[in-house]
Amino acid sequence: AAAVAAAPPPPAAASSSALVLKVNQDSWVEIRRPGATALIARLVKAGNTETFDIKDPALLIVGKPSAVEATLGGTPLALPPVAGGTISRVNIK
Repeated sequence: AAAVAAAPPPPAAASSSALVLKVNQDSWVEIRRPGATALIARLVKAGNTETFDIKDPALLIVGKPSAVEATLGGTPLALPPVAGGTISRVNIK
């Protein structure tokens, strides 16, 4: 019997829950989820792009927010620094 080649999967569309972080300078990134382990809690090196599927509410914490470009579902996500600090805390819903 001849084997049938499987068709390649279609290109993945940008998920409405996709959080993409493009890091321009080394920066701490943490994504906390209530009642679950953190998706990430580490230093991300400059030049890296990290993508996460955020389906439930989460807290995004970014060190050096001015050095990180964030989008959620393809829409730019503001990373305002906390007053008097060098980090940003953003609730994602």
